[in-house]
Amino acid sequence: MRPVVGIICEYDPFHRGHQHQFELIRQRLPDALILCLMSGCFTQRGMPAMHQPGARAQAALCAGADLVLELPCAFAVRDAEHFALGGVELLTALGFVTHLSFGAEDDDLPMLQSAARLMESPTAAFEAFLRQALDEGLSFAAAQGEALGKCLGHPERWSRPNNILALCYLRALLRLGSPILPLPVHREGDYHAAALKENLWPSASGVRQALLAGNQQAADEACGYPLPRSPLCRPDALDLLLLYKLRTALPEKLAQLPDCTEGLEHRLKACAAQADSRQTLLSLLKTRRYAYARLNRLCAHALLDMDSQLLAQNTRPTYARLLGLRRDASKQTSLLRHSGLPIIAKAADGNPDDPLYQLDDRAYELWALGAGLPSGLMYRQKIAVF
Repeated sequence: MRPVVGIICEYDPFHRGHQHQFELIRQRLPDALILCLMSGCFTQRGMPAMHQPGARAQAALCAGADLVLELPCAFAVRDAEHFALGGVELLTALGFVTHLSFGAEDDDLPMLQSAARLMESPTAAFEAFLRQALDEGLSFAAAQGEALGKCLGHPERWSRPNNILALCYLRALLRLGSPILPLPVHREGDYHAAALKENLWPSASGVRQALLAGNQQAADEACGYPLPRSPLCRPDALDLLLLYKLRTALPEKLAQLPDCTEGLEHRLKACAAQADSRQTLLSLLKTRRYAYARLNRLCAHALLDMDSQLLAQNTRPTYARLLGLRRDASKQTSLLRHSGLPIIAKAADGNPDDPLYQLDDRAYELWALGAGLPSGLMYRQKIAVF
């Protein structure tokens, strides 16, 4: 059986580091097909992607991907644990993915698996260290890192962003009993580095900063290809809409947002009344207890009208949308025909009564609004082909 390697990704935007992952995969599995399961219009950090999904899928195909599917928004805009769980569950449900590749600053698989098993089946010592860190006011993610460091040593490892996400993927594989084999690759470079020329492996945040500063040439060089000149959805494009929704929402409505707990809805509403942008809002909301990423996702949930009940009732992907494939795609199309999960090639073929599909539609509408494009983007988007 020909290996099919899944990558759960965002590609906001696709750059040389992502292409390097393709190269490392094919060094180990030369005849593998690479399937990218990519976030759509909104990303895991709670922001709209700068380029629309079709353009990002095209970049991945040009760099060597064989197939690009879209991860539904209900899983794409979540904390790392649920982002990974939704992605792994979708790849497993397809029935033909053999491996899951992900980057990690420390790609020692046995070490990562030991940590994942400890988090899935915590010892009394781990739980005590976790409670102690939470009592000290750390965010949950930071508290987990502290507990892992005390149980397994090397505390610096457990705060590195790609290691954290790698653990989430491994935990998802364990929790689901998935037959997919993990295939970690070493993540080189600084995940948050803003400088581009000094870094062989650029960060997506550095490329985005260059684009926002109008330095298209530097962004193109960092990515290794000309980025799309199509309309961008800038990070602040939906700020006023966000503030309007927060200011006019009832506190009990805000309390239904995912991860809006411990009375955070009152703080959210009070800070929105004072803020003039998302950035100002986040600076007013931020505390040691509430991580910036969590608060940023909370803003996205408010924009998208997501609520915890919807997510609790729709915990599994019910479909995958096809974003792109290669021209010589006979093998890929054969796999898709025998998929264990419905694959939607045309948006009009989706189930309009499916709450997850309705959420995807809202995400595309919001993205189009932020980019200054007409309504109906999800239905106009063509399958990318290379």
